[in-house]
Amino acid sequence: MAFLAAPALADEATLSMKIPHVAQAPALDGTLASPIWQQGVKVLLGYDRQTRGASQEATTAYLLTDGKNLYVGFDAVQTRTAILTSQHTNMNGVDTDDEVKVSLWPAGTHGVNYQFISTPIGTRYQYSSENLTYEPTWDAVAHIGNHEWTVTMRIPLRAMRGARRDTWLVNLTRWEPTTQSLYVWSGGPNFSGTADTNYARPMLDMPAALRPQPRIGVYGLGSLASGLAGGSTSRMGVDLSVPITSGTSFVAALHPDFSNAEQDQATIAPTALRRFLNETRPFFTQGATYYNNFECDACPNEQSLYTPAIPTPRDGYAIEGKEGPWTFAGFDAVGAGRNDTAQSVIYTTRPRNLYVSAQRVAVDMPGLKDDTLQLAAKWDDLQHKFMYLDYGTENGTNVTDPSKAKFAEFGGGFYGPHSFTGGGIRRIGAQYNPVDGFVSNNDIAGYGLFSQHTWTPNAGKFRSIQASVFVDNYHSSKGLLGQADYNAQIDVVTRSLWEFISNSGSSYLLVNGAVVPVTQEAQRLIYHSGTATPTQIQYFTGRYGAGRLDSWFRSTTFKVGERGLLSLEADDTRQYLDHPLPNGSSTNVQWLERASFAYDFDRNTSLVFGVRRYFGPPPIPNNGASTCFVPNASDPNALGFCPNVSLAFYKRMPHDELYVIYGNASTNTTVPQFLIKYIHYFGAEKGI
Repeated sequence: MAFLAAPALADEATLSMKIPHVAQAPALDGTLASPIWQQGVKVLLGYDRQTRGASQEATTAYLLTDGKNLYVGFDAVQTRTAILTSQHTNMNGVDTDDEVKVSLWPAGTHGVNYQFISTPIGTRYQYSSENLTYEPTWDAVAHIGNHEWTVTMRIPLRAMRGARRDTWLVNLTRWEPTTQSLYVWSGGPNFSGTADTNYARPMLDMPAALRPQPRIGVYGLGSLASGLAGGSTSRMGVDLSVPITSGTSFVAALHPDFSNAEQDQATIAPTALRRFLNETRPFFTQGATYYNNFECDACPNEQSLYTPAIPTPRDGYAIEGKEGPWTFAGFDAVGAGRNDTAQSVIYTTRPRNLYVSAQRVAVDMPGLKDDTLQLAAKWDDLQHKFMYLDYGTENGTNVTDPSKAKFAEFGGGFYGPHSFTGGGIRRIGAQYNPVDGFVSNNDIAGYGLFSQHTWTPNAGKFRSIQASVFVDNYHSSKGLLGQADYNAQIDVVTRSLWEFISNSGSSYLLVNGAVVPVTQEAQRLIYHSGTATPTQIQYFTGRYGAGRLDSWFRSTTFKVGERGLLSLEADDTRQYLDHPLPNGSSTNVQWLERASFAYDFDRNTSLVFGVRRYFGPPPIPNNGASTCFVPNASDPNALGFCPNVSLAFYKRMPHDELYVIYGNASTNTTVPQFLIKYIHYFGAEKGI
């Protein structure tokens, strides 16, 4: 790339950069040909987190500002692998294509982290540690050349909060999925990722932030539905965010509607433990990063706040903020005769080698009260070792013996550039089971350990080789074995993106007073691993309950034209029982089949169509597998055929959103309803 004069280099000695101010903005055309770019500060991304050494491909970035926007240009050389460009709609399929990223901390180490990402064709992603629904308007234009691609970005400063002239921090990275290389400007052996504040460096001479605006989102919804789905209706609601300070906001959702939640989480993967589901409702996802801040290594899933357990509220109110070393939040979800509340506060030192946190979760409804307090602390020397301590206690209607409604855990570990070894000892009481929490297994005491090492050859057929072992052993208060897992795994990825994973071991669980095996040893083969178009086949087998269980999972995703992706999946579980069931059957066979087609009209418009069906009984014992019962005259509990058809059209505009939806992908069977939802944002944009 030719320039009239050489741009100023970032100060590599102090890893800081002084941002030049320009009177005229550079052209945003996907090239760095504009002479204005020569006035920017030049940054070289010379460290590779994958190999913990020098970058194998050259990446150069240029940064400048006009006082209203930050302009960033990337020049990426790519000779080792093909340039991946499968995603055409913004915020869809992050990290499956080649990407460049700007990570910013306008308010410094303890402030909100903002990330702006672009692919080689200008598909954009953004992230805020304050709000998972962060979607401001910003620009990225890209161009692909001969073994080289460039990106030019315009990031409005009004889209970020809390900045002062002396607090801006920055890091710049480039992701190469086919090699798993993460090229970094400021990196080192203990660099944990693009949100690692300990490697963020000063960005000098940047403007202070503009005064944050309030945001009011007003939606209108029309629904055409059968009587079984609640009938046709129309309604309105409001979501709002009012800044109190530059780092703290009051948030409210009045008559919230979650009809745009179209995440298909159906699965028949066998589990004798409670199944964990992801939250999709905006009132809860926007503040999710403020809660459940605790360390837990080689542990069963245990958290005092699990928002999918909270019914959809009528209204919701929250306070969320970061002020210096303090992070805090609280919400009140008001339902029909029910209140669900949570509060969280976290103190973090600088550098970020110690944090302490406290979290309270409560439920208040007729006939039931529940109150849980969870405390946590973690110390890390930011080099090789860490320790942590967690404690929780619950009281309320379901607690008859307070001594059995507690949990405690102590753990730690050692880590390095390519390895990790850690775990903890823990006790979870028989009555510790928060109503709004998630505890996969209580009444256990014991330990869990995990160790992993990764090899990343610089040459040869293998991109990475990873070996790991996992062991846990817990006993119940009655002295019986409560849970035990012994597993070893090898994971090999070739440079041609074939991945083979082999897992061997055994698992046992206390179920209804008896210890039963729940083993599922795994063999997985994946092609195009880590990309948007993987094809995989997985086989699990082992002694599971009173019989042997074989499970197959098969899926593929491939492009249809330049903008379409077709995904197909077929799964089945087959349990061969030692003794016939009362109905005479000696096998349990369950199937799940699904297909989906996604089409990207443009960067902000997409259409997804999905069909799914599953049928047959799950394996025994099982907790949480998708099961559908279709009543009939002869057998009201007969297991039936469960089809689901859904369609979702989405269009994003700077201050507006449009959803057109049929059905609901998250339900067992098709919901006979047709929804049109329109949202307009007054003031600040979505998520700011």
